[in-house]
Amino acid sequence: MLCIKCGKDIADSSAYCNYCGKKQTEDKKVKYHKRERGSGTIYQDKRYKKPWLAFAPSSRYGQGRQYIGCYATRNEARAALEEFNKNGRPELYNATLADIYEMWSKIHFNSVSYSAVKLYSSMWKRFKNVQDLPVRELRTAHIQEIVNSATSKSSAEIIKAMATMLCKFAMENDIVVKNYAEFVKVPKFEKKEKRIFTAEEIASLWKCSGQKPVQAVLFMIYTGFRIGEVLALRVEDVHLSEGYIIGGEKTEAGKNRIVPIPPSIPELKTFLRQWCSEIGSGRLFPMSHQRFREDIFDTALSASGIVPEGLTPHCTRHTFASLSSASGIKPESLQKIIGHANYSTTAEVYIHQDIAKLIEEMSKIKR
Repeated sequence: MLCIKCGKDIADSSAYCNYCGKKQTEDKKVKYHKRERGSGTIYQDKRYKKPWLAFAPSSRYGQGRQYIGCYATRNEARAALEEFNKNGRPELYNATLADIYEMWSKIHFNSVSYSAVKLYSSMWKRFKNVQDLPVRELRTAHIQEIVNSATSKSSAEIIKAMATMLCKFAMENDIVVKNYAEFVKVPKFEKKEKRIFTAEEIASLWKCSGQKPVQAVLFMIYTGFRIGEVLALRVEDVHLSEGYIIGGEKTEAGKNRIVPIPPSIPELKTFLRQWCSEIGSGRLFPMSHQRFREDIFDTALSASGIVPEGLTPHCTRHTFASLSSASGIKPESLQKIIGHANYSTTAEVYIHQDIAKLIEEMSKIKR
């Protein structure tokens, strides 16, 4: 026989030409018949891992083409569309954002820490206006509005990250084809410096140090423990004879760290001894974050005559870092005590300079 390309004589059984290499039989292309009008649409989009997208007939619900799902092959997409036309929408088609959150959280919460679970649960409340919205109707504008309502950059980033994960989960279950959360912009926030307790306010606390709420605030000021870390402290974590406490959470550098009890402030040992004696065993402060803020922190400020404007329990940690730096504690030691992996975090975020001291330093410059 003759080659279909170069025309040279080759063996009748040849699959390829010995001279030009041309394949002698053409592959038959599978022909797909055009779908009937009103039966839906299937098309390929190679940007997706499952490139075959199926859409319901546009006239069926009066809202334009309705997305059914994405599939690995055309046949899978066709089968899904035929099933849709026969039996109606798939089970998760009308799933709301709340439905997606419930399914996602049952899986995701098993792989994250308890503090992360609390954070996600708290942030979920920000979605209250769209929780009942079918997730297929969720758009960037909905999520952007929630992100814009955040009061800090970190909160805004967490909201966007959470929305992204929820939309991704919906995509994985063929409910939506696009992750609209990825297009959300995190707004710029002015960095607000945390307020610290002034020397006068600390003096006011000491005047009322006979009260346990005040003692707790002073304890936080001179140890740098976070509110969650204080609430997690147990009697067995306090080593009075050795002069230190073992505690901490949140990061690897902050977990189970040794925090010395300042030898120059013996009153702290007195406070701790009394608390341990009262409790006997278990947590030193067996209460919730909210109760600690109200019954301990707010009560202490009120008893000491301190105006609470701008002051939160976390301000005690900032105060500790600033006091430690001003006292000349070595950076590497402060880093370990406060529980940061990098000293830059301690220096840039937690250490605040007293204006009077800055003026005093500037007065050293002579003409």
